[in-house]
Amino acid sequence: MIKSLIPTEHQEQSLVVKYCTLKKIPIFHIPNGSYKSVTARTKSKQEGLKAGVPDLMIPIANKNHHGLFIEMKRVKNSKVSVYQKQWIELLNKQGYKAIVCYGNNEAIKEIEEYIKEK
Repeated sequence: MIKSLIPTEHQEQSLVVKYCTLKKIPIFHIPNGSYKSVTARTKSKQEGLKAGVPDLMIPIANKNHHGLFIEMKRVKNSKVSVYQKQWIELLNKQGYKAIVCYGNNEAIKEIEEYIKEK
């Protein structure tokens, strides 16, 4: 029996960005999880790098929220860190919708529902 491959977070997130691009939904990636040299990481921290900030942001307000933040995870074997939970809670308290999505299908469904509330 061959195990099915689980897409990486990068693959899942890339599909979400591609979907939004095709639908002309503005979206951007917050590059907090990128691996950098010690020097680059130190410089990034000085410039405001914060652990746990969600991966994606859709800067569109709807009738209930200022914008949508998405923390992407693989469909299986993914955990949300303490820092990620803290940022999601903070953003939700500030009037944003901040969520964790396991895979591109869940993220796209959430985006579609969010846009409908506009």
